[in-house]
Amino acid sequence: MKKNYTTLRLAALLLLLLASQAVWAQLKIGDNPATINKASILELESLRQGLLLPRIPDTTLAPLTTAPDGMIIYFTGTQSLMVRRGGYWAKLADSLAVSGSSWQLKGNAGTTSANYIGTSDNQPLSIRTNGTEAISIAANQNVALKQVPTSTSLISVLVIDPATGTVNQRNLSAAAFNDAIRTLNGVAKQGFTIKADTANAAYGVTTTAADSTITMNVPIVNGTTQKTGLLTYADWASFSSKQRAITVGAFVNTPTNANGLTLDPATGTLQMVAADATNPGGVSVTNQTFAGVKTFRDSASMAGSLGVTGTATVGSGLRITGGGANITGNVTLATAPPNVSTATTSVLFRNPTTGAIENRLVDSTAFSAGIRQINGQTGPAISFLTGKNGTDVNIDSTSVTNRITINVPDASTTARGVVNDSTQTFAGNKTLRDSLAVGKGANIGSAASANSTLQVSGSMSMNIRSVNSSGSLTETDNTVLVNASSGSVTITLPPGTNIVGRVYTIKKTGGSIDNSVVIQPSSGQIEGGSNYTIYNNYTYVTIQTDGTNWWVIKK
Repeated sequence: MKKNYTTLRLAALLLLLLASQAVWAQLKIGDNPATINKASILELESLRQGLLLPRIPDTTLAPLTTAPDGMIIYFTGTQSLMVRRGGYWAKLADSLAVSGSSWQLKGNAGTTSANYIGTSDNQPLSIRTNGTEAISIAANQNVALKQVPTSTSLISVLVIDPATGTVNQRNLSAAAFNDAIRTLNGVAKQGFTIKADTANAAYGVTTTAADSTITMNVPIVNGTTQKTGLLTYADWASFSSKQRAITVGAFVNTPTNANGLTLDPATGTLQMVAADATNPGGVSVTNQTFAGVKTFRDSASMAGSLGVTGTATVGSGLRITGGGANITGNVTLATAPPNVSTATTSVLFRNPTTGAIENRLVDSTAFSAGIRQINGQTGPAISFLTGKNGTDVNIDSTSVTNRITINVPDASTTARGVVNDSTQTFAGNKTLRDSLAVGKGANIGSAASANSTLQVSGSMSMNIRSVNSSGSLTETDNTVLVNASSGSVTITLPPGTNIVGRVYTIKKTGGSIDNSVVIQPSSGQIEGGSNYTIYNNYTYVTIQTDGTNWWVIKK
C-alpha cells in the first residue's frame, strides 16, 4: 500500500512540475507526434521508453541550493528521487527500501562485489561506538585509528603488504624497540667512530672492538711501492708543470675560429684554420669568402671567372680573357662613346635568357620614330585615350588626328562593359560557377537595397533529400530525411574548418527505436560529445558549426 501511495504522489508531483513551466504551446514527445491529448501541455508516449530525470551526485552545489520548491531530481548518493520542499531536499521515494536492497541490521544475503558499506559521494566515513569515533576514513581513503592503547611489553606489530595492501601481524625482537643497530662489521658497541688512514698501503676497512672504531684505509700514491690511491697536490703540480710540448698539426678548413688558430687541449696540437667572412685565418685551396678591403700593390691574376656584386673601380683599364665577367652590381662607363649617325648603329643588348651582354645592329630610325602608323594614324606623335562612349567596346581613330580613343562603357541593363566601383544595375542571367562574396547586403527578389545582410523578398527554397543508408553530408545539403527502417544509419558531418556557420537539419522519418540515427562529426565534437543520436521517429535536430565543433541550435 505504501508503494502505491508513493507512486501516486510521484505522478502528481510530475504533473504539477510540468504544468508550472512557462510553455505557450502543447508538446508531444515520442510515438504518434501528430496526436496529442487536449488536456496535456506536455505528453510523453512510448511503449519502451520512459522519463529520465537528471542524476545529481551533490545537492550542495549551486544553484541546487536555491532551487524552487517542486523540483524533482534523482540523487545518486542515496539512489532515490528527491523533491524540493520548504527550501530543503527530501526523499520522494526510497528506491533502496522499495527494491529490498538496503542493508539489514542482522545480515544480508545475495551480496556481490558491488555491495559496500560507506559513502558514494566525496565525504569521509566515521565508525563510532557510544557516540565516540573509533575509526575515521577520509575522502581520500586515508584510515585513522582514533582510540589506540599504548603498551611497553607487547612486541606484535601490524605490517602492510605493499603488493596487495593486506594488513598482517608480525612479532619483532624486543631489542627493535630500543637499539636498532646492535653490531657493525663485527663490533658490538653502543657508539662508533669512523676515521681515515692514509698510511695503510691497502684499501679496506679495519674494525677495533676495544674502542669501537672503524678505520677506512685509503693509501696515498708514492710512485714506487704504492701505485694506487690518493694523489697529493704536490704530485699534481709536478705533473701539470711538465705539460709544455705543443705539436703543430695540419691545416684545417673547418671549424672556423675567432683567433685563426685552434689548440686541442687533449693532444696539445696547434692547427691553423681557414679564414672566412667573419673570422681570420689562412688561405686554403678550397672556396673562401673574405671580408674587409684587400689591396694588391701589384697585379692580380685570375685563372677563372670574375664575379663582382658591388661597384668595381679599375684605374688602368680592365681586360678579361678568361671565362668572362659576371657583374651583378652597377656598371658605370667613365667616358661615354660618341654618337654615330649611320644607317646601322651598334648597341649593347642584354640577352634576357643568359644575362650576357651582346652587340646588336639596330636601324637608326629606331632612335627617332619607333612607331610609324596605327589604325591609319601616322607617327611619331600618336596618343592613346580612354572613353566610355557607346554601348559596347569600340576604338575611335578618326575623330581627332593622331589620337586613338578606346571606348569601354560601364556595364548596365543596355550596355556591355566593365564593372566599376559605383552603383550599377545589370540585365540578363548571370551564372557564377564558384563562390559569390557580398561585402554588405544582398536583397534576393527585389532591386531595392537590402535591410539586412541577407534579405529574401519572396519565397525561399533550400535543398532537401531523403536517405536510408549511412553517408556523408556535403555543401549541397541542407535538410536530410533519414529512414532507418532497414537498420541504424550514421550521418557523417564534414570538418568545421572553413565552413563556419554552416547549418544542417537532420530528421528521422522511419524505423524502430532500435534503429538509431547517429550524427557523427569527422572532427571536433557535437554538443560537447563524440556524436549525437536520434532514436524516435519524427524527431529532428538543427545543428551549426563554429569552425571546430557542431552545436545543436534547435530540436
